[in-house]
Amino acid sequence: MIKIVLLLVATCASMGALAAQPGVPVSGKTLLEELRKGSYTVYFRHTKTLPEHAHEAKMRRDGLWRIEDCSTQRNLSEAGYYEARMQRDMVAKLGIPYGRVYSSRACRTRIHADWVVGQNFEFSQELTPPRSRDKGLVIRKLINTSPAPGTNTFIFAHGGILWNATDYDSVESETFVFRAAADGKPPELVAAIRIEDWEKLAKGQPCCAPRAYWSGQGDPPVD
Repeated sequence: MIKIVLLLVATCASMGALAAQPGVPVSGKTLLEELRKGSYTVYFRHTKTLPEHAHEAKMRRDGLWRIEDCSTQRNLSEAGYYEARMQRDMVAKLGIPYGRVYSSRACRTRIHADWVVGQNFEFSQELTPPRSRDKGLVIRKLINTSPAPGTNTFIFAHGGILWNATDYDSVESETFVFRAAADGKPPELVAAIRIEDWEKLAKGQPCCAPRAYWSGQGDPPVD
């Protein structure tokens, strides 16, 4: 009985260490330990893209945008490919387990997913632009679903899609770590790993400060 109580105390202390405040770094050591145990949803916003926002917007206005045609979309830049490779290597090096993997069908996200996990993912229409209220509700439920024991769920999608589901702002290449909440509460954001944070995470250094809400600032400008 004493051993069980001590185990519960240790588990609660570990989870509590990740109950950080927005803008306050978390323990990289504790975050990595938790990710290795599993039970988190890891949301990868696609890595850096080419400056083609106007091109994609025009394609949409003209009715020429096609989900299967990468030439009508904003795509990963050389830096984006480099970052995707780095994330793949970090996930493998740090021993972060994953089970279910979901991706938007947009070229920049599915290519990002392919670089990180290979073909081990499934497409989700809810993660694919354009965003909507109904899609947001489905994605929030997905993020708030506990993964299979010993695994994390990976999601590869967009900033606007994340905002639509959770009201969190983001930048390209940013990765969000969520913990499912009970009793109908929204999922808890415990860390946000910017691209420069991966090395700090690997070294167990403070990093990955959770983000503040976007609320009150209107829609994010791009996905």
